[in-house]
Amino acid sequence: MKKAGNILKEMTMVFVLIGLLIVFAILCHVVQGRNFLSLANLLNILGQNAYLLIIGVGITFIMLGGGMDLSTGYLVSTVGISMGLVNAAGLGFIPTILFGIALAVAISAFNGAIYAWLKVFPFIITLATQYVLNGATYLLTGGVSKTIRDLSGGFKILGGYNISIGSGALKTGVLVAVLMVALGSFILNKTHFGRNVYALGSNPEAVALSGVSVAKMRILVFALAGLFFGIAQVVNIGRIGSVNNSMGVGTEFTVMAGCMLGGVKMGGGGGKMSNMVVGVLIIGVLNSGMNFLNMSQYWQYVALGVVLLAAIILDTLQAENVQKRAKLVAGQDPALTAAGK
Repeated sequence: MKKAGNILKEMTMVFVLIGLLIVFAILCHVVQGRNFLSLANLLNILGQNAYLLIIGVGITFIMLGGGMDLSTGYLVSTVGISMGLVNAAGLGFIPTILFGIALAVAISAFNGAIYAWLKVFPFIITLATQYVLNGATYLLTGGVSKTIRDLSGGFKILGGYNISIGSGALKTGVLVAVLMVALGSFILNKTHFGRNVYALGSNPEAVALSGVSVAKMRILVFALAGLFFGIAQVVNIGRIGSVNNSMGVGTEFTVMAGCMLGGVKMGGGGGKMSNMVVGVLIIGVLNSGMNFLNMSQYWQYVALGVVLLAAIILDTLQAENVQKRAKLVAGQDPALTAAGK
């Protein structure tokens, strides 16, 4: 019974995702006379959210390691405009994406290094680098918003090439996202490094006692996340076909909300890649459904805010349940402990 209960708990957000699909299918048919569950639209949802899923892999590592990164969207934007500029200047596709991914790794590793050095929760650190990156992105384009087109065809091959499937088309970016999620899951579940990531988020003292440098682990976690951030922007550029200064800004909140909604705990302590995937897809379906219903963009902001609030509440309740279970295992009465007795 306990095992069945755990499985049901794990599947809760999957049921929410299925429920959303059914609700929007009914509403879109009644209100708009359109088929929300058509193969073309479902593949379109996957294509639109492929780069968010890849960013989500990086964010999941950071969250499971006990950190957070508010600069992700601006990092992705800076990396994107940098790749666009060097590609437009004549650098080939392969050197361009290697440059962009290396830049993403370097910036993210810098965040991790400052985090490890100051030994404080990285909220303020990454908020500061968010401002730096926002300014840097516009300095690169002479202080004006710029859209760069006519990029190498390789971008489209990796992110925006259509593979016909029945009445719809699958973007190649979805395949890249599947590979990145599988890679992230493998690292977390099948490697010593992945086990240390979980330990870093739940008990960094134990990591230190095992002979692993906590500071190095934090830097490595952020650097690994940067790898996925860079790949995500390559896919995003390929899907859209161009790049501008603001492409990627705000994705950190969407992805973090998806992670928490799916069950990845803020500050470490629990979660896995599949949780992130389900959470991000819930938000993707929500946005697509509201677009199908021609709802105002402002109502979409409201809905996203409500989802983020729900994710925070869910994360808090999960943390309280974990603490209660830990106290019961230790032989303490949670009610008495909460009352200070």
